[in-house]
Amino acid sequence: MTEEYIKTVAVHMDNLNTHPHCSHGPTLLFSRGSDNKKFYSCSAHRDRKKCSFFVWENQIESIGQKFMEQYERDLFVTKMMRYKLQSRYDHIKNLTPEERCFCQKCGELFSKTQQDLHSDHCEMLVENINDLKLSHPSQLFRPLQESKSESQYFFTENTIEMLIKMFRSVGTTNIICIGAPTIHERILCDVPEMNSVLLDIDHRYLQFYDTNHFRWFNMYNCHVLEECDTEFVLENILTQGDSTAVFIDPPFGGRLEPLAYTLEKFDQIRKKNNKSILSKFLVLPYFMERFVVNCLPGMSMIDYKIDYINHKKFNSSGRSNGSPIRIFTNVDQSKISLPVEENYRFCDECNRWVCSENVHCYKCNSCTSKNGRKYIHCNLCKRCVKRTWKHCKECNKCCLIEHACKRFPIKGKMKDRSHKKHIVKGINNDQYLNKYDVMD
Repeated sequence: MTEEYIKTVAVHMDNLNTHPHCSHGPTLLFSRGSDNKKFYSCSAHRDRKKCSFFVWENQIESIGQKFMEQYERDLFVTKMMRYKLQSRYDHIKNLTPEERCFCQKCGELFSKTQQDLHSDHCEMLVENINDLKLSHPSQLFRPLQESKSESQYFFTENTIEMLIKMFRSVGTTNIICIGAPTIHERILCDVPEMNSVLLDIDHRYLQFYDTNHFRWFNMYNCHVLEECDTEFVLENILTQGDSTAVFIDPPFGGRLEPLAYTLEKFDQIRKKNNKSILSKFLVLPYFMERFVVNCLPGMSMIDYKIDYINHKKFNSSGRSNGSPIRIFTNVDQSKISLPVEENYRFCDECNRWVCSENVHCYKCNSCTSKNGRKYIHCNLCKRCVKRTWKHCKECNKCCLIEHACKRFPIKGKMKDRSHKKHIVKGINNDQYLNKYDVMD
């Protein structure tokens, strides 16, 4: 493990508008280690191969404007580019399915007459694209699986159906999908009473949707990556009606502070236009609960287990206790019903739906299980814990039976420095999950 991973990293979200830009919008200001030395880096990518922007805070003035501008010169989509993309889509839509093609290597939609331009990518060509696939571009794409910035794990059919029912149950008519293309596709195609806008950093969607249904967007700095006024565009999206919800499915290795910043900006825009409070739904692993609550007060965790079709552990068959992925929301959970056929029940004492294995504890006055297993109450700790834990007199708390005593002495804080580095650096999701399964 390198020294870089051992040092803790903090992110500073104040005065983001004054930060230098890279091609992904305003950068974030970080500090690392005990010396608290600060630096600007890309908000969307921590991998320098994807975005090499890195400047120490005290070097901004000395580097010069020419150096800074080189990071802004590309990626921006102009109105003319948008017009051409839409014209090409309309043309291809009028073709027969046999004449439509998509190159997964280039991420480009084209007609069969242009197939020679992709002759070197034969193994990655999708042909015979019917109207259903054309309206569901996520089925054409080769999913990105970079845990640090652009992980794409698509929801199962059962999960999509449950989420649509959830939106209906809380009376939502306008959905802002951030990083959730399969939800966006379903609403546009099959839910006429709702409107959806997709905000995503995957530029491939630009060629499939007009500006009313897609914006190239960086969720980690609340910036539209197109030639437009971000504030004006977001205001137009966020003020379509009172019954508006935002649904976010972020990369699990990302920082929560920038997401909280984006949601706060959304709330400010709604408030400025005299609109009601925005309903929020955020998808993250259950063991992120304490960090979500700290960064986003008012959010609580729903017991529903989110399943993905293209991840070996984020589904009902990949783990003995089901998927560890949950939904966090600021909506009253008594309004959100969960499917009985998927093993959920309503708890009268908690006034919310829970997993059937989540037994109500009358000492805690809550259904306390987080991970799908039954918890037991410890009278010494005065809380419910996993059944595999036992109270340790030396640690003065419940721990795994086999553990290093006094390893986690501070209750309520980060349990191990290694956890901080995982949150900060966004390591491989499976390693991340396995680490927490042992520790939490």
